[in-house]
Amino acid sequence: MQLLEVDTLEAGYGPIRALDRVSLTVGDGELVAIIGANGAGKTTLLMAISGVVPSRGGEVRLSGKRITGLEPHEIVRLGVGHAPEGRRIFPRLTVRENLELGGFAQEDSARVRRDIDEACGLFPVLGERMGQLGGTLSGGEQQMLALARALVGRPRLLLLDEPSLGLAPLIVAKIFEVIAGLTARGIAVMLVEQNARAALKLAARGYVLETGRITLTGSGPDLAADPRVRDAYLGE
Repeated sequence: MQLLEVDTLEAGYGPIRALDRVSLTVGDGELVAIIGANGAGKTTLLMAISGVVPSRGGEVRLSGKRITGLEPHEIVRLGVGHAPEGRRIFPRLTVRENLELGGFAQEDSARVRRDIDEACGLFPVLGERMGQLGGTLSGGEQQMLALARALVGRPRLLLLDEPSLGLAPLIVAKIFEVIAGLTARGIAVMLVEQNARAALKLAARGYVLETGRITLTGSGPDLAADPRVRDAYLGE
């Protein structure tokens, strides 16, 4: 059984159909990349899976259980974490408070503290900034905080939307290093990333999304070698 199954999912905004019968899967501990141009529907796909954008058709299943129509906090409790595009941290809360909010669905406060310590082990700079307001962090530190906050929720599936956008190369390398290690911890990852080359290098499998439809799928290496992908997304 797949961890995540998206079956002919449709979603949109007003008269605009952003997702047109999208179907895909993510296995336990698998990293799957979603690549496509701006406006292809990638962010909408993640938000529809996490319940932020309501679906208009089709369904999403987690471990065989239908989660379509559930509230976002209910989906979080079932094990889906989401680090959204633009980070969306709470700028007027401290780093610690942001991380504590990541564990809101956990009832064991001691375990949340351990999870925060573990997240700071991945990003030591956060441990040095625990009392600092989130809005005063650099862009790279805010991205680390967004990712760490999602991990404090102990997700089985982590949705990552453009984690490298606008960051310096050294920070990007650190972010991707952490992402690459998540599958070894048994966390499945759906990665939306404008750096298609880096995403496909990490991914076991990938999907190409164009104007709301899946047009190509394959292993990360196969997609990276596909002339259509190379021409459109890899600049070759």
